[in-house]
Amino acid sequence: MTPGPARHILLTGFEPFDGDAVNPSGEVAKQLDGRVIGECAVRSVILPVQHEAARAVVAPLLAAPGLVAVVHLGLAGGRARVSLERVAANVMDYSRPDAHGQVLRDVPCVPDGPAAYFSTLPLREMLAALTAEGIPAAISNTAGTYLCNDISYTTLHALARRGLTIPAGFIHLPFLPSMVAAHGLEEPSMDLSVMARAVEVALPPVIARRA
Repeated sequence: MTPGPARHILLTGFEPFDGDAVNPSGEVAKQLDGRVIGECAVRSVILPVQHEAARAVVAPLLAAPGLVAVVHLGLAGGRARVSLERVAANVMDYSRPDAHGQVLRDVPCVPDGPAAYFSTLPLREMLAALTAEGIPAAISNTAGTYLCNDISYTTLHALARRGLTIPAGFIHLPFLPSMVAAHGLEEPSMDLSVMARAVEVALPPVIARRA
């Protein structure tokens, strides 16, 4: 018998941006690449900080055989906890340039698309797992209006258009301590090992929903 496609979770992070030398979302994704959780392997991809380029990377991966879930990671500087994002809004409104120096204002992610999508990840179960592990986490009602929100929205839109029930959503991570040291400001941070563990703990409830 020919084996079916390998069941896997698509995990994405972003490249460094806005003058920082590192992005914890990309570092966590790299650390977890190839990790086996339950009966699923983690397949990680690092995205460019530009909406069209990021979408071009993700789009073909959503049609991969064996895809069980999509979890995007991003950086939310200034937050002290891991943020499980509930909503992706249909707007790009940048507070800083992207990697191409572009600043978008009041531009829809998808013209004529729904105003917003709700995450289809099991947020309450994920939060309970993180809290039980002693990891600071919370459900957030705003993913911002930058690249993180856009990739979340366009992923959910693409899955909805195809009628796919694959759980998908977004997790925001705090600054790394080294980033705060480089900034020289009073900012919350979290160690990379804690963030990697947070994502590892959050994934089993996602798989359970898909099982």
